[in-house]
Amino acid sequence: MHDDLPALVERYYRQHRKEFYSYALALTQNPEAAEDAVQTAVSGVLGRRRLPRNLRPYLMRAIRNATIDWRRACRKFEPEPGVSALDQGSRLEERRLLEQCLLQLPLEVREVVFLKEVVGLTFREIGIICRRPLPTVASRHRRGIKTMRKFLLEESS
Repeated sequence: MHDDLPALVERYYRQHRKEFYSYALALTQNPEAAEDAVQTAVSGVLGRRRLPRNLRPYLMRAIRNATIDWRRACRKFEPEPGVSALDQGSRLEERRLLEQCLLQLPLEVREVVFLKEVVGLTFREIGIICRRPLPTVASRHRRGIKTMRKFLLEESS
């Protein structure tokens, strides 16, 4: 085991913790479950002998898997009211409207849109995380954006 592994993971975690938590929160809509998912993912990396080659997609996939386990354990998926996965720097009204848009999307589409538009990952990275081919990821993104645009146009009229 590499002696500096915990320090490296700690630095990386501190650098990306908002991103990891936001992603987990977007999938669970539950703050405690989101924190648990991130903790599980980071702990899993610390249990390895060496760091994965691409740590970011590895951790995102581990977070995704932890949220799937949580949903299976709960046997239901109901968002808690008032929980926000979007950046706190956005204006409140816009953020609420975007949250409503995101919540209208099926989970697999919401996940792709969130990873692309909020986290800023590439389609390739999203494909690695979700274990889906690039065309599927791109299609889900297009479908999600189209659905959100339609929702926003209906809300504005």
